[in-house]
Amino acid sequence: MKLISLNTWGGKIYQPLMNFIKQESQDTDIFCFQEVFKTTTKNQKYKGFRINLYNEISAFLKDFHGYFAPTQDNYVFASEFSDLLDFDISWGLALFVKKSFIVKSSGDFFVFGKRNSFVKGNLTTVPRNIQYINLEVDSKKLLVCNVHGIWIKGSKKDSPSRIEQSKRIKAFLTTQEGKKVICGDFNLDITTESIKILERESKNLIREFNIERTRSRLSPFFRKDDFQKFADYTFVSPDVLVKNFEVPDIQISDHLPMILEFS
Repeated sequence: MKLISLNTWGGKIYQPLMNFIKQESQDTDIFCFQEVFKTTTKNQKYKGFRINLYNEISAFLKDFHGYFAPTQDNYVFASEFSDLLDFDISWGLALFVKKSFIVKSSGDFFVFGKRNSFVKGNLTTVPRNIQYINLEVDSKKLLVCNVHGIWIKGSKKDSPSRIEQSKRIKAFLTTQEGKKVICGDFNLDITTESIKILERESKNLIREFNIERTRSRLSPFFRKDDFQKFADYTFVSPDVLVKNFEVPDIQISDHLPMILEFS
């Protein structure tokens, strides 16, 4: 199987992003996306973001079932602003799985705040959820979790809320049977206790494959003193056989895609 995780940056690098998705869809089974907008209106752009990105990706992935897990409605977020909009729009996680797979269950749960608990003007209060899907693959169970972790300006270090976030993820994993893949933008440095909590039960492929960075050259902080190389991670349970894992240095977002081949 092949799985790709990517923080899409709200589709700011739209055409290269869509070209990548279209190309990779030929042999990818699961896509996990973060920072995805969805709207029922005909609006397409706002301050450079694609605010109907979920439906635009869905149109490309006709052989996939799509799942959207919103965290906040009526706002467009970036690290420097949060704008309240007067039309229907949601922001959150998106997961796409090939229609050939049997989906046993899907859903999401919150690890920080709750839906629409954002406090205007304070970006650290943006609620965070974990999206998941349970599949049956060759008569065996597979759980995939899609993560976009708590954001704190200028910091990828531990905080009480981030520690609690990892504990909640770990607690959920213990309730699930079968193989497990947990991936996404955790907004965490690799040295944190928050990451170590997850490493106690799962293999951290960013560490195991000596990945140099997960942020792209498009990051506003690239090559600056305060550039933080890591944010994104892929964890797998010990029973997952990893055939290949890579983080290609391509410019389709301010994050790099994580590409996992496994069985």
